[in-house]
Amino acid sequence: MELQDEAQKCHSSNNCIYKNVLDTGLCWGYETNCPQHLGYSNAHCPGDHKGWVSSKHQQLQTFINQADFGFVRQQILSKTTMCEPTADGESLLECSSYLQFCRGKNLYLDFRDLPARKESFRYKMDVLKKGQIGGKCKLDKFRLHSEATHQSPLQSWAPEIQYFEELSDTVNEESQICDVFIDKPTFIMKIDATVNMYHHFCDFFNLYSSLHVNGTHSQMFSRDINILIWETYAYHSNFGITWSAFTQNPLMNLRTFQGKRVCFREAVFPLLPRMIFGLYYNTPIVWGCKDSGLFHAFSKFILHRLKIPKRTAIDHVAKPKIKISLLSRNTQYRRILNEQALFDALRLSPRQYSVKRVEFTHETDFRHQLRVIQDTDIFIGMHGAGLTHLLFLPDWAAVFELYNCGDEHCYADLARLRGIHYQTWTNHVKLQPQDEGHHPSDGGPHAKFTNYSFDKEEFLRIVDLAADHVANHPAYRHMLSHIRKSATGSQHLRSDEL
Repeated sequence: MELQDEAQKCHSSNNCIYKNVLDTGLCWGYETNCPQHLGYSNAHCPGDHKGWVSSKHQQLQTFINQADFGFVRQQILSKTTMCEPTADGESLLECSSYLQFCRGKNLYLDFRDLPARKESFRYKMDVLKKGQIGGKCKLDKFRLHSEATHQSPLQSWAPEIQYFEELSDTVNEESQICDVFIDKPTFIMKIDATVNMYHHFCDFFNLYSSLHVNGTHSQMFSRDINILIWETYAYHSNFGITWSAFTQNPLMNLRTFQGKRVCFREAVFPLLPRMIFGLYYNTPIVWGCKDSGLFHAFSKFILHRLKIPKRTAIDHVAKPKIKISLLSRNTQYRRILNEQALFDALRLSPRQYSVKRVEFTHETDFRHQLRVIQDTDIFIGMHGAGLTHLLFLPDWAAVFELYNCGDEHCYADLARLRGIHYQTWTNHVKLQPQDEGHHPSDGGPHAKFTNYSFDKEEFLRIVDLAADHVANHPAYRHMLSHIRKSATGSQHLRSDEL
């Protein structure tokens, strides 16, 4: 039975907490009939564009198109039909520019060659060859081949879709050419490094964005979908629980279907983690802008689906303190050599911070990590993938990248995309490297491959600046008033019970 439209379910429910947004006309921002003032995004550009554009309006529009729901809109507008059905029940293939996103109906894929490949593989561009992907439809060969120029494993679907061919047989559950027919919508994923939070969350972010590119309909956020990972390695990652935000079904990989011809009623080839001018790896973003609605929505989507409690559900004290989490690295490089001294300085600060040291390893439950981050106002850590947690900080929070090791844009850009206040160390006289650092490949000096100690007073000065931002943020002040009301109500209740 088809799921009822979410809005209709909310209308008819007595305890739906979202009734205040029904019938308001609110929209994401990429729909053709979505006025800007009703769109999801609160993106703004308080800073200088440094010559990128010629006006403030152009600066904001550039940011929206680069990194917000305007990016989704551009993907949608660039979609063209590559293979068109000529009768009901036939196949369909449509793709955005450079085959960065594709989706099809009644598609055929031939995996009969895979058993001969004994070694496990990923990032291979020769999984398919001519005739091993196709459908019964009219193929525009010129258009397909003119778009298939981004030939790299994680840049586009060109290495796979370029081999699409017209078939004479109709693709459906009765077809003789289908050894297996998959009825559920299937998202086929080429994924980045699963051990690294920064890179793996590029996968999850682009999958979330692809739900929007795929279309606004009542099933767009359904968890009754398949995820097929385009490799033969068994999937292992400490971040694996994040898949449950997207699917309720077991993950599949190419070994699931090796030796078979597989047909899909609906297949989606999502946006990829290392697209040219994609999001968010290595993406140039116009200066001076921040707070992408797309990144904000992704953050809230993951936290909601993984059932991570909001801060207001955690704190019930009359005078909450600003909470600081110091990320400790148990690694060979980029450790804080005087970490204990900095930690003690925070605890003894007259600002009376609530301070905890956290260590997120590959054994730390990821839901626990997110609960810690949601309960953090200032997140402090050295340059490294662990700072990707900033995506899931509360809206009022600040991140302090203790030292960026010369990679000044990576987490600064990620913070402004998410709309989180960012600080980093700027006075190089007041930090001390253990040595010049030695790059593992060539042995040359490199700032990322050593450890550091930091001046205590300068450290506290920067933390205090971050704390000023948190204390003055409207969302933080609103949260405090909510907590105080809850605490007062609890005190009255206890008084009544005496």
